[in-house]
Amino acid sequence: MPILNRYLLREASVATLGVTLIVMLIMLANLLARSLSAAAEGSLPSSLIPAMMGFNAVKLLIYVLPVGLFIGLMFALGRMSRDSELTVLRACGYGPRHLSQAILWLAIPVSLLTASISLFAYPALQQVQSRMIDSARSQQVFNQLPVGRFIEEPSGKAVLYIGSKSGNGYSDIFAFNEPTNTKNARQKPGVEMAPFGKLMTDSAGHRYVVLEQGRRIQGVAGEQDWSVIDYQTHEILVPGRADTENTQENKKSSLQLLHSNLPGDQAEFYYRLSQALTVLVLALIAVPLAQAKPRSGRYGRLFWAFLLYALYFNLIALTENAIKHGELNLWQGLTLTHGTFILLWLGLLWWMSGGSRRLWQRLFRRRHGYA
Repeated sequence: MPILNRYLLREASVATLGVTLIVMLIMLANLLARSLSAAAEGSLPSSLIPAMMGFNAVKLLIYVLPVGLFIGLMFALGRMSRDSELTVLRACGYGPRHLSQAILWLAIPVSLLTASISLFAYPALQQVQSRMIDSARSQQVFNQLPVGRFIEEPSGKAVLYIGSKSGNGYSDIFAFNEPTNTKNARQKPGVEMAPFGKLMTDSAGHRYVVLEQGRRIQGVAGEQDWSVIDYQTHEILVPGRADTENTQENKKSSLQLLHSNLPGDQAEFYYRLSQALTVLVLALIAVPLAQAKPRSGRYGRLFWAFLLYALYFNLIALTENAIKHGELNLWQGLTLTHGTFILLWLGLLWWMSGGSRRLWQRLFRRRHGYA
């Protein structure tokens, strides 16, 4: 590798590493605060906070690596441009093409790392995380479900009483529920009793007590129409809020998403693949964007860098939504999003290499009849 390439890689790597660590620490601090808040509310078992921090740190790398490399390159190239180093390099024949080739030695490994995390590592960790949360949450709910007192909805339309714990379930269960849909005249208030029940949680996070060998008595006071029902099993919703879960698309492997024709799966695969492609595209854009006049401000181009970054990732989100609703397919979305910014990169290279000046000179000569 030429000496100039090694010098550029050293400058870019140091700046990228610094920006990535700072952004990562800020996001991890915010994530820790949110995890502690969720544990205090009871939606996340406190014993899982360290594991969740580890899982989500891997996910954060998907977003931090592209912006860390982009802003790091802007810092490194901006410093070299301010100190006239890039001007000297261009005078020696080391132009934008050589700069782009040198930057790719750093951008390609970072892009491959992002792709491996986004396409393979994080989906696998997501499945492990879901199983850990489901197991810990079921045990937590089992331990925290009040025993020996009434659990009541704020509206008073549902009341649950659990007498005691029994093995891996509960015993001496009493329940009252009043129908919320008053349009259905067949629905009547009822009380239930069961000697035994077990706790379960559905995919939406709702908690149920499955009553076994119970009896339900329903009717309206003052009326003769009463009914008594004996049943083998019956599910009773435990009063309380449901917990949010990840969508099924997030839990699928990338190969399953790639071979699926469902719009939601295609949108998820597009989003995962786009995280890796943005690393390469933003690294290439940083080369012409960081060019500035000698002795100019080091941070003069950062405003445009943040603006392009925001536009890029908002376009990715809009395109993902369009794919999810069937307005675009996977390849159309990739071409539209990343093709637009590749054209922007080519336009910036053309402008930086003096293409606009040569165009105006050609137009001026034609207008005034010069050869």
